[in-house]
Amino acid sequence: MKTSMKKVLSLALAGALALTSVFSANVADASNAKKAAAVPTAKLSIAAAKDKAVNASTTVTGVAVSTKGALACKYDAKLATSIASASAVVVSGDAIKVTVTATKAAVACTDAAVSVLSANKEVAKVLVTIKGAAKTKATKSLKFKKNKVVVAAGKSTKVAYTVKKVATADAAKKVTVSSANKKIAKATLIKGKKKVKVSVPRTAKAGTSTKVTLKSGSKKAVLKVVVKNPAKKVTAKKSTVVIKKNKTKKIKVTVKAKNNKKATTDAVKVTSSNKKVVKVKSAVAKKGKVVITVKAKKAGRAKLTVKVGKKKAAVNVRVK
Repeated sequence: MKTSMKKVLSLALAGALALTSVFSANVADASNAKKAAAVPTAKLSIAAAKDKAVNASTTVTGVAVSTKGALACKYDAKLATSIASASAVVVSGDAIKVTVTATKAAVACTDAAVSVLSANKEVAKVLVTIKGAAKTKATKSLKFKKNKVVVAAGKSTKVAYTVKKVATADAAKKVTVSSANKKIAKATLIKGKKKVKVSVPRTAKAGTSTKVTLKSGSKKAVLKVVVKNPAKKVTAKKSTVVIKKNKTKKIKVTVKAKNNKKATTDAVKVTSSNKKVVKVKSAVAKKGKVVITVKAKKAGRAKLTVKVGKKKAAVNVRVK
């Protein structure tokens, strides 16, 4: 009985020792596998740009390279929107230099793995973090504070503008200015100010006009520039005009301007001596004349004084 018990205990002890040996071997194998899988690793950070590809490099040491100059880089194809290319070269001993190029307007990524291969075996790894280009401001609206300016030949003026921008991932759009006809007007941006300088050459003909255009992205603003055409003489076609009560009539006044082929640019002002009899509705300068629209209110008389720039004329109106 005692002999049988000893045999059982002996067999159990032998089995336990065998299991311990197997476990120890497995742990050792796992440890060795982990050591074999671990390769020298470095980190690299790149700040991407909207308008160009950007590259950066890092050095990895402790690399076991079997063949100099036979290095290749590999990364997940899904990173194509972030990484344009990667390369590696041996710089000295066990050190290699890895260069990674971020694509134009790269999509941000964190710790993207770039493997360095030597003889098709991974010998190093670089974890790349790409910071997407910072959001810029895109133009939402662009406006001149005036729609039209009158400038004398040989003179200049400054015109303010407003620009509103909103955050966007699009590239920043600069404000630019141009003139449709530089023989009539030239335009330049005033640095540091939201203003445009408009200059009219001495040779520009009175009364001619052109357009100055501001642009930023898809937005634009247009300013009409007219070369000053002063009135030289103003004459009433008729000294007296008769209108029936409650009727509207157009009265014409002849204007001789510096350039008679164009309308005067001078301000036109028409006043009635008796608004209860004759009311002035409008006055518009046209080529060689000013057209005044009046309404007869009640029977009576009124005198219209027409002032074009510094020149004057008078028209007597009788309402019947």
